[in-house]
Amino acid sequence: MKIAAVEAFELHPKVIKEAWVDDEYVWPSAPPSFLIKVTAEDGGYGVGEVSSQTWYLGETAAMIRSFVEEYDVALKGADPANFARCHHLMEGRVGGGMPGGRGARSGVDMALYDLVGKARGVPVHALLGGAHRTSFTLLTNLYHKTPDAMAKASRDFAKRGFKGLKIKVGDVVLAKGWDRDNMESELAKLAAALEAVPRDVYIDADANQGWRSPAWTVALLERFRGHDNLSIEQPLHYADIDGAAEVKRRSFVPVILDESVWSPEQMIEIVRRRACDRIVLKLNRLGGFFPAAQTIAICESAGITVSVDTNPYTLVGDTACCHIAAIARMPMPVDCEGHISFMNIGEPNPFTGGITFKGGRAHLPDAPGLGVDVDWAKLARHRAPATPAKAPKRRR
Repeated sequence: MKIAAVEAFELHPKVIKEAWVDDEYVWPSAPPSFLIKVTAEDGGYGVGEVSSQTWYLGETAAMIRSFVEEYDVALKGADPANFARCHHLMEGRVGGGMPGGRGARSGVDMALYDLVGKARGVPVHALLGGAHRTSFTLLTNLYHKTPDAMAKASRDFAKRGFKGLKIKVGDVVLAKGWDRDNMESELAKLAAALEAVPRDVYIDADANQGWRSPAWTVALLERFRGHDNLSIEQPLHYADIDGAAEVKRRSFVPVILDESVWSPEQMIEIVRRRACDRIVLKLNRLGGFFPAAQTIAICESAGITVSVDTNPYTLVGDTACCHIAAIARMPMPVDCEGHISFMNIGEPNPFTGGITFKGGRAHLPDAPGLGVDVDWAKLARHRAPATPAKAPKRRR
């Protein structure tokens, strides 16, 4: 089997997540989103997905389209089952010498695994070494702007069986700057969430790099002592690994790194500096299943747990999230409902199959490849909304 073509089909999902519809700073109301198709010379094909947030992942729609064209040139005639060689060839075109093109590469990588899985009659997680589980507890992201709204949403999701809540506590300081009033507004939302849910629900306070100072982070977390379901996620700049290590060393709260985890090599550096207790693994930041599996192996060897998050994705990418989560030894709640709570693909919906939800859990299908089917006629009718989504405002 050899690769004949790599193609990108632009998607236009409608953003429905609170705070993303009309954000005051960084969250996109119209994130770049593409379905990737890798076709073999025999006509078989696999699909993957890439979506981006330009401030967060650094790839615009035009860049993704251009990178996929480069990867098409690189992979023509290659064996899709030789994942290592395919990544080597793609990195030789874009992003091998410095970070770049990882989102686009992740979509191609997904499609390669889907193609090979379908050809061999096995699910993607089998190609990754095998699944510890195919059913997952759930995590969602909450961006509500007031303590009351955050408490209500936290209670609602806990009642639905969600075992993880990511409470956004960096939006105000990212948009308006770090001062006491802005910081107190973030902490009030976190306090409301912690009081609203039982102790068996993980609360991940996600600062999205906004807290900046290791010393202030440690001091602010002291007021939440006694909440052993609380962790702090990415309080500092993605490059400040020493700062994260200081927070881990001085604070009682487990430290999660997300934006800092962009390659297996970087994960080794994080381990060396003892900078976190858990990571958030995003397929599009790492470049797909192949480097993600390497990163999970490094983490588990070092006693670091792994959470898997949507970007957000449609059903294709969210199903891929569950395939990579399946190979992690320690079960953590999985954020795989981006196609429900973040974005709506609209009508006609070209996707069927994929993950399903029942009893507060996500379930992978018993099917080869990713287990998602595409109706190409419906995809051909998929168009951008008639009224363009409002662009996010920028700080002046």
